[in-house]
Amino acid sequence: MYIVLVVMLVLACATLFGSGYYLAIIKEKMGRTVLIAIPIAIGVFMFNVIWALVELGKSPHWQ
Repeated sequence: MYIVLVVMLVLACATLFGSGYYLAIIKEKMGRTVLIAIPIAIGVFMFNVIWALVELGKSPHWQ
């Protein structure tokens, strides 16, 4: 189960990085539009997923 947690954590971090990258691309090409809210929402969600995975990793059931 530890491997599953690590894989999920790596994927969540990669998604968080990608969301920041696309946020920068949208800001550069289009300026401030409503589309900026999408990567920000995904980033906040991924931050919560990462936090939950770290807390799950502390649980003895996932060791």
